[in-house]
Amino acid sequence: MAVGGRGGAGCLALVLLAFSIVFYALWGAAFLLLLSTLVAANYAFGQALAVSDGQLAAKKFRPGRKSLFTLAIVVNLLPLLWLKYSGFLMQNLALLFNTDWHFTSPGMPLGISFYTFIQVAWLLSVYQRRIKPEGFSRHTLFSSCFPYVIAGPIVRYEQMGSQFDTLIPPNAEGLARGLSLFSIGLAKKVLLADSIALYSNAVFNAAEGAFPISWAEAWLGSLCYTFQLYFDFSGYTDMAVGIGLMIGLRLPENFNSPYKSTGIVDFWRRWHITLGAWLRDCLYIPLGGNRAGRFAQYRNLFLTMFIGGIWHGAGWTFVIWGSLHGLMLGVNHFFRAQIKDKPLERVLGALPCQIFFILLTFLCINACWVVFRAVSLGGAMTMYAAMLTGPFLSPDSGAAGLAALLPNNYFQGWQPFALLIINAVLVWVFPNSRELLRGQADGALPWLRWNTSGLWAGWLAVLTFVSLILVSRKSTFLYFQF
Repeated sequence: MAVGGRGGAGCLALVLLAFSIVFYALWGAAFLLLLSTLVAANYAFGQALAVSDGQLAAKKFRPGRKSLFTLAIVVNLLPLLWLKYSGFLMQNLALLFNTDWHFTSPGMPLGISFYTFIQVAWLLSVYQRRIKPEGFSRHTLFSSCFPYVIAGPIVRYEQMGSQFDTLIPPNAEGLARGLSLFSIGLAKKVLLADSIALYSNAVFNAAEGAFPISWAEAWLGSLCYTFQLYFDFSGYTDMAVGIGLMIGLRLPENFNSPYKSTGIVDFWRRWHITLGAWLRDCLYIPLGGNRAGRFAQYRNLFLTMFIGGIWHGAGWTFVIWGSLHGLMLGVNHFFRAQIKDKPLERVLGALPCQIFFILLTFLCINACWVVFRAVSLGGAMTMYAAMLTGPFLSPDSGAAGLAALLPNNYFQGWQPFALLIINAVLVWVFPNSRELLRGQADGALPWLRWNTSGLWAGWLAVLTFVSLILVSRKSTFLYFQF
């Protein structure tokens, strides 16, 4: 089958495929070679998985579909494990055996974690007979499409395949919506994330160097990173989805106001939605989900988030971060099960209780982001020590005790506090990007809904102009490292 169907759609899909290949090649020819090899290998696996066990036996192919699927997953994971985790493994083996090994970790191809997950999900869908391979060029386009190949969203073939058949030149509204969303995402990254990163980086770098950090500085630094990460990654996603709209593709939603979550379960339905769905479908459910009782459910939740933490990076900090989320998910599910269909459930659903749970969930998430951001366990412990011990200083410690509480070194002037307030207002008061473009479900704040007016065009033009002026500051998207 042609890459994008017949006629104009097929020609546009071929252009998109060519552009995607060139785009990824600009990051490095070796990286493109690895991606191309995996795409070709996976298509061959998919072709074999699409037939029945009987057909495989008739072709004298001894491994069954299950064994073949297992081999395909191993082939996909081996490059990821070697390129991303070999250095971490060798470092810990050297510590374990008390040796002085020198090992240079290979460079990590950009986007390998994302495109590996995308192709594993495609193989699983073929194995479960929910889709069939539809041509090598189609599979190559799906696996390497430039809006999402670098850092997501983690798309499924079921979401994208039919769109390649109906590609048409973008109309004026698609271009306007896409460009508007791209501008909003660029502003999130440049004006919000990069600006507040100056303060979070200063505090976390001080923690890594074991420099003194006051109680207020530790908390303010952690809050700065919590907002930085959100606006950095959601800004990238807005830009990716916006580019998709401009070329006629609708990418899946990836953020839905996650800091408004009323629990950790709710958080993982709102934060990095495509990763959460992948972890659920490709790990949690195959592990058994909740089919074998409550204990097995909590165990599977923990293992899923443990692996999800490792996926984010090679380091004990990511292992701990994933483990913490696994534990919190288990506690949250247990609590929900205990109050389900009881009077207490209705009481806790009242607005004051919901606000309390939003704040409690946010504090838990913020605390977990500390170890996620820290370069080392020592840096994380320095941050936690400052965050937890400040309020319990002796009242007799005088000026020294006051200095250990107040922000003294890294938060001079009014700018960092203004940035924190602006970030908080945008997170909890304003609509998110999807609601800006489509309107809120309850019809609130209709004046903030996007439309093709001169007023919207004007303020987006100013926003883009200011962002482009400041984009020269050296920074990269945080999720590029994952």
